[in-house]
Amino acid sequence: MPNDYSVQLHDLISAKIKSADQNLADAKDNGNTEMQYYWNGQLEELAWLRSYLKAHVDLKDFVYYQ
Repeated sequence: MPNDYSVQLHDLISAKIKSADQNLADAKDNGNTEMQYYWNGQLEELAWLRSYLKAHVDLKDFVYYQ
């Protein structure tokens, strides 16, 4: 059985990724390169956080996110 806290963390990360993707698309549409760098950085940090959780916290036989 998965750790409920880990499931909630991955759900939060997924929501943040979705939001950052939308904000990145908006920044690209507006031609705002500074905000594009910002949102790309946010996406990299969220990807790193997810990989850390997967390697060090998550159960090895359970997928917490899609």
